[in-house]
Amino acid sequence: MFILDYNAANLQACISACIECAKACNKCFKACLEKDNINELKDALSVLVDCAEICYVTAAYMSKDNIFSLELSSSCAELCDKCADICEIYEDLHCQASVKACKQCSVECKALST
Repeated sequence: MFILDYNAANLQACISACIECAKACNKCFKACLEKDNINELKDALSVLVDCAEICYVTAAYMSKDNIFSLELSSSCAELCDKCADICEIYEDLHCQASVKACKQCSVECKALST
């Protein structure tokens, strides 16, 4: 069973949002590694890596029209929401860019499952 009934534009928007989110999370992760208070950032660092990974995997599965795309998009949205919540407390531009990308990715992933 494939996800052929998805609107192609919506699917492409989700794939693009996933890739942009992964890039923003990786950029934020790298910037956070340079901070002096790295021990205080353990939760954020962990979720940034997890979020980037699931976003890349979700985009890859969607681009192949894989049967697990719907389940992955749901999990991706959930993790993006968690990442946004954790990173939202940090005022750095890279953190706020990650929050914005996570929220957009979550919206796009949730739109596919409705």
